[in-house]
Amino acid sequence: MTPQIPSPTPLALRAPAATAPAAAARALQRARVSYGTALVLAPGVVIFVATGRQPGRRARRVARLLGARHLAQAALTAVAPRPEVFTTGAQADALHAASMLMLAVSGHAERRTALTDAIAEAAFAATGLAAAAAPAVRVQSITTASLQHCPARLVPPLPGLWSVTPPRARV
Repeated sequence: MTPQIPSPTPLALRAPAATAPAAAARALQRARVSYGTALVLAPGVVIFVATGRQPGRRARRVARLLGARHLAQAALTAVAPRPEVFTTGAQADALHAASMLMLAVSGHAERRTALTDAIAEAAFAATGLAAAAAPAVRVQSITTASLQHCPARLVPPLPGLWSVTPPRARV
């Protein structure tokens, strides 16, 4: 007796798979929350790991503010994951990266810290732009034309939800 393998759900009835850009947006949000939380809770440790030097009180305060900004930005992109929100966030990250590069070039004593932060912010900016450029996942509406190839046993009759005629254009 051969085991029966259940038939897979037809493609027309499956939920759309997560696109690579949607996965990038989620990864960006997770990374931003992790980084922001670490900066808020333990800024001295994060700065020490990144630079190998103990940070001063001022550097820890600035890092906490940066962490709070990252947490707020992650929350905003989670609530409104639209391209313009990701673009605005990427612009903020790019401006921050540029300011850190200018600080490093100016010969500031915290050059290593500034370069490390510039690299992190540039990575956030690039990922944010990738998430902004992602095409929106569209849910295709079910029409009688799309159901003609679907076996009848998979599409139960639902009166009032599907019409036999195509929808009319609204005037």
